[in-house]
Amino acid sequence: MRPTIAVINGEQYWPGYFPDCEVVSRRLQDAAWVLRDGELWCINREAATRIDGVFWRVGAIRPDPRHRTVLDVLRLSGVPCVNPASTLARCQDRLSMLAELRAAGLPVIPFDVALGDDMVRRIARPAPFVVKVGNHHGGYGKALVRSEAEWFEVADLLFAANDYAVVEPYIDYRRDVRCLAIGDRYWAMARAGAGWKANVQTRKHQVIDPPEALVAYTRRAREHLGADIVALDFLETQDGEFVLLECNDTPGLSGFPEALREELAECLRERMRRAAR
Repeated sequence: MRPTIAVINGEQYWPGYFPDCEVVSRRLQDAAWVLRDGELWCINREAATRIDGVFWRVGAIRPDPRHRTVLDVLRLSGVPCVNPASTLARCQDRLSMLAELRAAGLPVIPFDVALGDDMVRRIARPAPFVVKVGNHHGGYGKALVRSEAEWFEVADLLFAANDYAVVEPYIDYRRDVRCLAIGDRYWAMARAGAGWKANVQTRKHQVIDPPEALVAYTRRAREHLGADIVALDFLETQDGEFVLLECNDTPGLSGFPEALREELAECLRERMRRAAR
């Protein structure tokens, strides 16, 4: 019997990279999970499927506390997963991700955090600055505060959000650069967006030679997290300096060479081979 791989929230092309496996596509939002007698099952409306490998491609979906529970179930199951479930759990929340970057000794952008009714007013800084609410991705939950008057309006809205907020300086950037690692190989992409939000409504992108300093930072993050794949997002200032914004443990591959897909698929195949020995 061929092993079964569950591609979670993944692109449609992945089955072609696992010709020796049964590949099923599942949405994290719609799936249920059972770990019984050492076997992992993923269940949706169509079928209950025993899983031998997990290809985790979950990106910018609405956060749900149950998603962290799924990662714990995957970790307990011992089923091979890319990235490892333990790595995904460490980066599942924005604050956890930032803590991991600091633990790795990386120069992440300075930020302040507030949690609790009306506490966000205590972390205002001279405008302009950026405020990010909760664990949302894809540009959601983020606002640029250009003046003190705007801050009063934004702070009132944040009171209704019932979530933590992070405040960081606004960077007048020339471009944003993503440095991506799969195993010991590194790529970089420079991107230009339509507005102040980096990597949102990208108008143009270009694969570039990875700057040496960014490779070093990305290698340190990958090794610290024990990741198969990781991407660090930087802003390049008008003076040519790089500022580290965040780490992404399930980065999109759009715009990068197609060879990256095979590299990433091989990570899961190798984990499954080791598990079968």
